[in-house]
Amino acid sequence: MWGTLPEVFDRVCLYYADSTAIIDDDRRLTYRQMQSWANRVANGLGVLGVEKGDRVGLLLPNILEFIPTQHGIWKAGAVLVQMPTRSAVRGHRTILGQAGATTLIYHAQFDAVVTELLDGLPDVKRVIRLAGGHGGAADTHAGAGAGAGQTTVLNALEVLDYRTFFDSQPDSPPSVSPAEDDDAYVLFTSGSTGEPKGVVNSHFTWAHYSITAGLEIADIRPGEIFAHGAPLTHFTQIFVMPTFLRGGVNVMLPGLDVDVLLKTIEEERVTATAVVPTIVYLLLDHPGRTSFDLSSLNTMIYAGSPIAPERLREALDTFGPIFVQTYAGTEPGYVSCLRKEDHRVDTEQGVRRLASAGRPIPYVKVTIQDDNDQPLPVGEPGEICSRQLGQMLTYVDPARNAEALRDGWVHTGDIGFLDPDGFIYIVDRKKDMVVSGGFNVFPRQVEDVLLTHPAVAQAAVVGVPHEKWGEAVLAVVVAKPSETVREGDLIAHVKRELGSVPAPKSIVFCDSLPVNPAGKVDKLAIRAPYWAGRSREIG
Repeated sequence: MWGTLPEVFDRVCLYYADSTAIIDDDRRLTYRQMQSWANRVANGLGVLGVEKGDRVGLLLPNILEFIPTQHGIWKAGAVLVQMPTRSAVRGHRTILGQAGATTLIYHAQFDAVVTELLDGLPDVKRVIRLAGGHGGAADTHAGAGAGAGQTTVLNALEVLDYRTFFDSQPDSPPSVSPAEDDDAYVLFTSGSTGEPKGVVNSHFTWAHYSITAGLEIADIRPGEIFAHGAPLTHFTQIFVMPTFLRGGVNVMLPGLDVDVLLKTIEEERVTATAVVPTIVYLLLDHPGRTSFDLSSLNTMIYAGSPIAPERLREALDTFGPIFVQTYAGTEPGYVSCLRKEDHRVDTEQGVRRLASAGRPIPYVKVTIQDDNDQPLPVGEPGEICSRQLGQMLTYVDPARNAEALRDGWVHTGDIGFLDPDGFIYIVDRKKDMVVSGGFNVFPRQVEDVLLTHPAVAQAAVVGVPHEKWGEAVLAVVVAKPSETVREGDLIAHVKRELGSVPAPKSIVFCDSLPVNPAGKVDKLAIRAPYWAGRSREIG
């Protein structure tokens, strides 16, 4: 339908050649310049020996270079391996190792991470380092102390300077021509054990995953100006190409900083953005919000969790009917959305539907299945399963496919039901995943790290309600006899290993963990007091 990703990219660059495509602070890039840049990246990768089907890791923040580099990788016929910017060394090592990446392109703000990361990754043969931009602080290469423009050595690997190398390449179209069925993208999720699992998409499936879904969900209009504060490694990237297809502008923000977002909306006349509910709350509570002109904003997409109805009522009164909620996963793709017209607080039914995940996108089939993979009737809870052209092809490890992909249906691991009008309601998760601020946290992974602390005997991690983040990570810990440990020390311990997002926000100490009749830790009993009185045990 769409063709390969390079074909779609070249088409928009032809249509809107001299229009602005990307804004990054005071930097601007036209469609023509963006295409030339992507071609230089593709040709440069070819010079380095990157071949069709090779996997290239990309570790960049939200900066102007992200999009042309991403498309340069695809133009080279290579497979993009996405590396979440908030992951710790351990997660990045698993991602690159499992994917078999042979090349890494990264930003200088991750120097310390990459220095440690490359130790023990023999498959990585080429490293390209981007210095400068708003993505990080001063250029201080940990391995060689060199600045932009210099070739350095890191862990016995030659590290090429991004700008020096790619600027010297021709901007003619590369000779490689990927096919629709060729692998294009490896994104990583986590399984029930918390270990990341690579999900493979082809040019065909990723076009449907991102472009078709983005156009359907975001109500993209001609000339859209879309601000990206949420990481492009996260859900907001599906709105990049739909914005280009409408001749619009993608505005890069260094993060979801409310002051920066407000300032950018006013200065750039931003018409759309994508956030997590926490940002909506911060916008509502911002003391200086009314001093900014936000009249250009037509669409605000939120994902990760629903917005509390009372706060959504306030948001609708403040910003108007601009909100869209979406429900998705790495394996199934984008499944459903709660559209602007569904965000109603003037009727009892409207308020009730605010707790839903909306209706399935028209080209997505959804069924609720029991433990035997049989469909359940309307209103009866079971596992949410979906089927569409934009769903996963396979895991990097095909032996794990049956965990999620059976008879053409992707099993989401979420428990929910359909109402008579086709709205999906999520009531719980099969897996113990916690969604905090729109990011997935897997308790087992956090528990394993806590148990490496010498003072910890047992640990159980659950999600509990949080006003801003939807859910917060709570750890219940049993200390070893005669050992004492402080809450702050354990939180810092997890941050060092996994990063800030999975780290517990609070820790409860107890003498023993509750167990069920099977002798397993009873997490339902741990969660129950925190979720009492709520209709759904999910943020």
